[in-house]
Amino acid sequence: MTATTVQVPRQRAAPAEERGRTVIDENVVEGIAARAACEVAHVAGLTGGVGRGRSRRRVRARARITGNGDTATLRLRLAVIYPRSALEVSRRVRAHTAERVEYMTGMSVRRIDIEIVELVRGGRTR
Repeated sequence: MTATTVQVPRQRAAPAEERGRTVIDENVVEGIAARAACEVAHVAGLTGGVGRGRSRRRVRARARITGNGDTATLRLRLAVIYPRSALEVSRRVRAHTAERVEYMTGMSVRRIDIEIVELVRGGRTR
C-alpha cells in the first residue's frame, strides 16, 4: 500500500457577522458564578431562601443577563464563615467571581450584588 496525499482547498473565513453567534445559557453563567464564589476562602457556601414560608434549600447563584448577552449582572446569596469580615469576604468574592465569569464566558460583568444570608461558626460548612 502506498500513501497518497490529498490537497484540501483552503477555506475562507466569513466575516464575524456572518459566522453566527455563541449564546451562553443563564444556567451556565449561574454555575460558573456559584463555583467561583465558593472558591474564595471563608465562603461556607451558597444558601437558599430564608424567611417566613420558604423552605431552606441550597440554591446556586442567581444570574441575570442584560443587554445582548455580552453583559452579566449577578446576584449571589452567601454563607460566610464567622468571625471573618463579611465586607472583606464580599470584596474578594466580587473580584474573583467577576474575573472567572469574564474569563470563562467572555461576558463583561457589570455588577455583582452579594447578600450575606448566614454566618457560619468556625469551619463548619453546610
